[in-house]
Amino acid sequence: MKYQSNTWLRRLSKLTVISTLFLIFVGALVKSHEVGLSVPDWPTTYGKQMFSFPLSDMVGGIFYEHGHRMLATIIGFFTLLQAIWISFSDLPFWLKRLGFIALATVILQGMFGGITVLFYLPPAVSMIHGVLAQTFFIITIIIAYSLSNERYKREDMGYNENIRKGSLLLISFVYIQLILGALMRHTASGLAIPDFPTMGGLWFPTFSESMINNINVELFDMDWELVSKTQVVIHFIHRLGALIVSAFIGYFFFKNKLVIKKNKTLNRTKWSIILILVIQVSLGVLTILSEKEPFIASFHVVNGAALLGISILLVLRVHPLEFSKWIK
Repeated sequence: MKYQSNTWLRRLSKLTVISTLFLIFVGALVKSHEVGLSVPDWPTTYGKQMFSFPLSDMVGGIFYEHGHRMLATIIGFFTLLQAIWISFSDLPFWLKRLGFIALATVILQGMFGGITVLFYLPPAVSMIHGVLAQTFFIITIIIAYSLSNERYKREDMGYNENIRKGSLLLISFVYIQLILGALMRHTASGLAIPDFPTMGGLWFPTFSESMINNINVELFDMDWELVSKTQVVIHFIHRLGALIVSAFIGYFFFKNKLVIKKNKTLNRTKWSIILILVIQVSLGVLTILSEKEPFIASFHVVNGAALLGISILLVLRVHPLEFSKWIK
């Protein structure tokens, strides 16, 4: 079914996508600087209503944490406005429902953010908070694409089942890798293996007591907290995941190169994914070599979200316009 949306509604959907990506970056800065409890109360800020808190007091960690809250609230308003606007339009019912799913997700995200503060940053809740942000980002992109002129002007190309299933596998691998990244960040495992490309001085990790001791000696010299075997395993799995994702992306584009080359949009999407992947791997390496420099680590997080975003665009571009036809 083809439909055309209001120009300003399309602009609002794109603004929500861009703002959400920036919010992920700001949230990463909060974690990278370890300032999540700089504002210890919620939903107030030092007893004040959020937008009445003096800008002059936004210094140090408060700048990141309070700024993160303010931006999240603004995005919540964008999402509410978008959901209401879509619901009163003549757009398809599934899109109206998706608008309210986005609204429910952003509300849930805000609640998890509050719980994270009130319960002093429990790792499990913090991880859910981070993963939910990526999930909300996916939903905003689906809505924006569904409202876009690209979708309105596009004709179904009848892509084969292999490329459609492959694109779903690709985004699944990327999403799982981001979950592993959140697990690593929120279990303080980011420097559990502080060397690269070796791991604890080894090319092939053994996870032996000797390897863990070597790592902790290096961390002690770097004035970092010592780590457990579990943290080392978590870090290694994230590195292994990066290798698997990179290999699958290379395999997917090589296998479907002839089909993708015929379509300019898909070809641009392919090269965007490859470029973002190269940047992501480079930022991952730099995060380790720089001993988790906050801005590098934060760019690593937001670039991962960008990879997820362009991957969902790939999925949408190779599948039929109607979601009901996806399973056929």
